[in-house]
Amino acid sequence: MRTAVPILFLTIAALATTAEARSEARSREPLTSLGLLTRDAEVALNFGTFGALDTEQLFEVGIEYRLGGAELADGVQLRPVIGYSHLADGGNYTYLGGRMEIDLGGERDWELGLSFAPGIYSAGAVELGGPLEFRSGIDLGAAVADDVRASVGLFHLSNGGLYSINGGAESVLVSVGLGL
Repeated sequence: MRTAVPILFLTIAALATTAEARSEARSREPLTSLGLLTRDAEVALNFGTFGALDTEQLFEVGIEYRLGGAELADGVQLRPVIGYSHLADGGNYTYLGGRMEIDLGGERDWELGLSFAPGIYSAGAVELGGPLEFRSGIDLGAAVADDVRASVGLFHLSNGGLYSINGGAESVLVSVGLGL
């Protein structure tokens, strides 16, 4: 954990310095069929605590690709997400779902994110009941530089009663998103 934090801050600094160059390059690129998937896309790196409300907690690190989305209403966007989370005990979760982003405005361009994603859980020391699990969450984020957002969120992972064991666990995650 001690080495992960400095590495994360160095990564944020490097990404922030190149954000303006990426923004200028994006404005000159023609929109292609691939562009429909990558326009306004974002890669989010996250880290935090799995089992945050339990007595035994684990370090969690993950990555999420947020595809360009569809605007549902003024200031409300829905986008597909693909993600992977790894736990310190060797467990992991791979998911595919959706994320609704609600623009709250303000000087820092605040945003509320609501997400839901079914996926496959491979248990480490924490048994959640079975391989099919559902991840739901809420996070609050703000722009910290051009094309760089930081957020903090609470996520719940459980199988919704599909199996006789439905342990469930909460994660508190800090996320840094980089616009592509």
